[in-house]
Amino acid sequence: MGEKHFMVMRHGLKKKYFLISAKLKEQVGALADLTKILAIRGIDVLEGRIHVSGAREGYVTLFLEAANPRVDVDFLKQMLSNSSFVESLTVTESRNGMIVDSVDFPLVTGDSRRSIVVTADSAQDFFSRAIDRWGKNAEDMVYQLGVDYGADAWSGTTVGSVSDGESLQEYLQLYAAIGMGMVFVEKFRQGVPSIEVSVERLFECEGIESSSPRSVFFRGVLAGTASLLFGREMVAREVACAAAGAKRCRFEISPKE
Repeated sequence: MGEKHFMVMRHGLKKKYFLISAKLKEQVGALADLTKILAIRGIDVLEGRIHVSGAREGYVTLFLEAANPRVDVDFLKQMLSNSSFVESLTVTESRNGMIVDSVDFPLVTGDSRRSIVVTADSAQDFFSRAIDRWGKNAEDMVYQLGVDYGADAWSGTTVGSVSDGESLQEYLQLYAAIGMGMVFVEKFRQGVPSIEVSVERLFECEGIESSSPRSVFFRGVLAGTASLLFGREMVAREVACAAAGAKRCRFEISPKE
């Protein structure tokens, strides 16, 4: 399985990078024409994003690398403006091998919710430091933050009833999509709701060693999600942890007593 890349910057002292943002006509072949023009001249597309802003127009953001040192902003503007699909164009060139995506702000999800990018190790360190310093009070707070996040993740959507493990599995795919971990429903009971899930590459536990389970935030996320889906308060506990040597983290989710 490939990794999902999201480029926010590029740095290489001897490299020449460009960031372009082009408004394109909403026609078949528009993006292909743009990338063909670049490829013919030996300019590599490192990453790109497509944004559709209306029925008749959209725009793309592209990170580029030019092998030819003579390529500059004016050259790119003149070259790309020759495309009949380009409505408008902005081009930014790297300075000392550094270029940062200052075009796409703010970052939003597909349902237009504002987002920020935080690396997994930074989030892991944030939670660990708080719990190591302030103990049980901090752990309870981080868990409750996870509960609230798990419920808020579905705000603005119509959440249907979950009647089987396959339906629940589909909901929990969200957390793989946003990089937290790959969740698998192992057991599901509908009557008095009871769930067991395993999580592969959970960001809280990956790459660390511990004598006890380390997931606090995501444990809360599972509880908050289940509470919303089942319409009653649920709690989650981690019964196996990758940080403690297990193949996957495992959680049991059940109604609060």
